[in-house]
Amino acid sequence: MDDQGNPVQPTVPNDDMQREYAYRAGVNIMMYMLTGNYKADQVHVPALLERLGQ
Repeated sequence: MDDQGNPVQPTVPNDDMQREYAYRAGVNIMMYMLTGNYKADQVHVPALLERLGQ
């Protein structure tokens, strides 16, 4: 992103959803890399939030 918030690199074809899917894929890859299997860990989210008082 440049200073005005516009993407620097174009997508082919010119589609904003392609950029969104690429961002989501990158987040999923990083979460998997950092945690191993983060989707299975979501079962524990309510207990963790309760411990944190949220």
